[in-house]
Amino acid sequence: MARRSTQATFAGVITWAYGFAMHYGVLLADDSALRASEEAVQAAEGSSNDVALGVAEYGLGGVLLSRDAAADRHRGLEVMVQVRDMWLREHALFMVPVVDLFVARERARRGDRDAAIAVMRQAEDEMQQAGRLGYGVWGTGILVETLLERGAEGDLAEAQEAFDWLANLWADDGSAVREIMLLRLRALLARARGVDVAYRDLVSRYREMAESLGFEGHIAWAEAMP
Repeated sequence: MARRSTQATFAGVITWAYGFAMHYGVLLADDSALRASEEAVQAAEGSSNDVALGVAEYGLGGVLLSRDAAADRHRGLEVMVQVRDMWLREHALFMVPVVDLFVARERARRGDRDAAIAVMRQAEDEMQQAGRLGYGVWGTGILVETLLERGAEGDLAEAQEAFDWLANLWADDGSAVREIMLLRLRALLARARGVDVAYRDLVSRYREMAESLGFEGHIAWAEAMP
């Protein structure tokens, strides 16, 4: 239906269909997601709608930055930086922290964790203050994982504090997405503390939950955990 509509609608539908689902580990950034995102960008480029182009390029950048190949992530970083500049020009400031999180996560992967964590903290604070918790929950998970990867003094305590905020948020909403995310983070916290028995148990439970829900991203992430 979106293909038969306007370029802006098509770009929005593709970005929405793959965006949150990839952020939260429901879908993988596979070749079909990449093809659809490329198609959305091509359609938006054929229009004079800057909003449609910005949304489509954001979607493409997110897919590329969620893939394993370094070349894809390098291209995705370039796309996201361009999107950030566009949204600053267009005064779409509400999306800038989201892009900052994507960029910071990739820079952390490349070893620049100190600068990346500073950006993540600021982006998370902005989104929480604005009540933008759909992206804020995802960003909290990224911050916790990056703090635990760095492992500097105070990082474990900060990661636990961020985890506690997330655990107390919507505590009774029954969200499978939230619960599986918490289970993954609990396992990572146990590993950081060197509690091997608890870590193995949590990883096993995490893998079972991912498979029972059919969440492709979480299945892959669980299988990658030692």
